[in-house]
Amino acid sequence: MSKYFALLALLTLPLAAAFGASYPISYEVSMPEPHTHYFEIKVKVEDPQVLKADHIDFKMATWTPGSYLIREYAKNIESLKATAGGKEISAVKTSKNTWKVTGHKGQAVEVSYRLYAFEISVRTNFLDASHGYINGAPTFLYVPQLMNKKHLVKIIPHASFSKVSVALPEVSKNAFEAENFDLLVDSPFEIGNHEILEFEALGVKHKIANYSLEPLVYDRAKVIEDYKKIVTASHSIFGGKHPCKEYLFIVHHLPGAGGGLEHLNSTTCMTSPDAYQNPGKYEGFLGLIAHEYFHLWNVKRLRPIALGPFDYENENYTNMLWVSEGFTSYYQSDILRRANIISTDRMLTMLAGNIGTIENQYGNKVQPVAESSWDAWIKYYRSNENSANSTVSYYNKGGVLANILNMIIISNTKGEKSLDDVLKNLYNNLYLKKDIGFTDQQFFDECSKVAGEDLTPFFQKYVFGTETIDYTKYFNMVDVDAKLELSNPGKPSFGAMGRGNKVARVDYGTSAYIYGINVNDDILEVDGVPFTNFEKVVEGKKVGDKINVTVLRAGTKITLPITLVQDPRVRINLKPRNSADPTAQKIFKKWMHL
Repeated sequence: MSKYFALLALLTLPLAAAFGASYPISYEVSMPEPHTHYFEIKVKVEDPQVLKADHIDFKMATWTPGSYLIREYAKNIESLKATAGGKEISAVKTSKNTWKVTGHKGQAVEVSYRLYAFEISVRTNFLDASHGYINGAPTFLYVPQLMNKKHLVKIIPHASFSKVSVALPEVSKNAFEAENFDLLVDSPFEIGNHEILEFEALGVKHKIANYSLEPLVYDRAKVIEDYKKIVTASHSIFGGKHPCKEYLFIVHHLPGAGGGLEHLNSTTCMTSPDAYQNPGKYEGFLGLIAHEYFHLWNVKRLRPIALGPFDYENENYTNMLWVSEGFTSYYQSDILRRANIISTDRMLTMLAGNIGTIENQYGNKVQPVAESSWDAWIKYYRSNENSANSTVSYYNKGGVLANILNMIIISNTKGEKSLDDVLKNLYNNLYLKKDIGFTDQQFFDECSKVAGEDLTPFFQKYVFGTETIDYTKYFNMVDVDAKLELSNPGKPSFGAMGRGNKVARVDYGTSAYIYGINVNDDILEVDGVPFTNFEKVVEGKKVGDKINVTVLRAGTKITLPITLVQDPRVRINLKPRNSADPTAQKIFKKWMHL
């Protein structure tokens, strides 16, 4: 009899472990009424050392890594209570995101709460009758002393949901293990009836979890082949052993949706259901996939020193988001070019477009990109009507700078090296050997080393300063003629834009800006004619013409005399020279992966 019970205990051990019996901290997530948008969550703490204390603090993260804004996720928690030994014990909120639990007397503690989840984004949670989506930071309460220990999550899907997808090892049916809290935060869950596509690339199994309310019309074989091309091209930048055992793409298909968020072994991306049928949208979607997959190395492993380990309660400041996000923006196009998904001409068009974006934003002359990185927490996700006049995007400006650094290195080394070598060296020497991030100076020094020249003046002027980049000089290095010129020479621009007749934005240096059009003005008439739309204000007009614009401002009619000025917008023309010189040809081919 004793042998029988001993064998029974051994057979049931894995099941017990899967439900948290041998884990310091475990979670159970259920969704009995998904149409109400509430997850029901239980957190169980069984760590003996933590239970010895007279109280346990349970905390909720305030932000999601990769999305640099304090979002106060604790606001979505309701009906929190704690029990120990089958009895309710004290759980008192002591700060905006902390609950102090006492009275457990050394017994295992279970905290339960309801979590409202109805925000469509890649960084938050969502639950309805069609699917559930979970991000770790806004979902799981954590115990600071247990963050570096194993965590277990048991998902109990609603009866109408048949699948659970996450980039964590499954220890039993719908039970998943994370080595630590950081990995749990970095592993989003898709729960529902999504379609799953699979492929292998570089010896790594990849899964695509496609959620859509509408039937997706696409050639599955072609889509998988394009994913494979992106995976292979991305890996070629860093080389070596692929860092993942498995990788998961979660793709949400929703009308008008876009954007993505990177994770250590997965990503979540959003696109429209018709993305596969529209060539322009499909190219943009593949660019998004390339962007997020490149983050697998850049940011998630090769990272500024401030970006991991994370402080989940406070801002994590760095000057280097222009590298983390801007370089990734450049490489997303570069990866498509390496994979022959886009042509050389298309790549040049993309580069020109990015340059036009920053040069037509006056904030580029006001805010250095290092400051833009540092101030992401208070500015990037909180844009207002004046942001275009006062800020620059570390995505766009960083992408432009990445290309220029690449051209400098390729030219200086006569096509032997590129920006790839900077990233590869930092990845090998810092992440692989030490699992640490780089300092600002380490990054600058590595760029100078690979380029074979001191690039300190470059960084001072263009990263910590706001000088206009000498595009002609740098594109000349890769045998391309570049000319920055007015987009509409001899033509005026109004410079105000909005919806209907209400002004939502006024651009610096334009007619509207100079002569006093304000945001929130309702434009009533132009030269006595009822206003129809913003584009027609200067239709048929010349620079120097005078117009009278009547607006309603705070209930008062005001007529503003305006002298139309030159449209300040610029564009850059990029034209390959196709030189006969073998070295010039080698450099251009290296740059364009020919």
